[in-house]
Amino acid sequence: MLTEPRPAKQQTGTQRKLLIVDDEEKVCHLLEQYFAHKGYTVRAVCGGDEAVALAEIFCPNVVLLDLLMPGMDGVETLKRLKALRPTPKVLMLSAVNHTEVIKGALSLGADFYICKPVNLAELERLVNLFSPPILP
Repeated sequence: MLTEPRPAKQQTGTQRKLLIVDDEEKVCHLLEQYFAHKGYTVRAVCGGDEAVALAEIFCPNVVLLDLLMPGMDGVETLKRLKALRPTPKVLMLSAVNHTEVIKGALSLGADFYICKPVNLAELERLVNLFSPPILP
């Protein structure tokens, strides 16, 4: 992690929606179950093309995006997600822990970069910063 993320403003009248994008189905399933239990409306897909198509109709607040995926990789997926309106916050998740790669992802619009393996409590803290609880 390079810098502490800037928290999002609290939401009013909307669901906290999370889109998980990882080519490993087990990772998708684990994160989907974890965040659904925490009160998020969650969708998970295994590829970049699917992620962009779903994001257009699901309108997630936050996207957890793997970097290395077959087909459309995380970098191209990130570029397309950042072109959407409303623009979701994108947290990159990857086992790649190279400064140049991290800086590149952040310069392309990633809101944060998290190295795998990830601690679920820390990941939840970060997701909550970017998608705070809904005000009544």
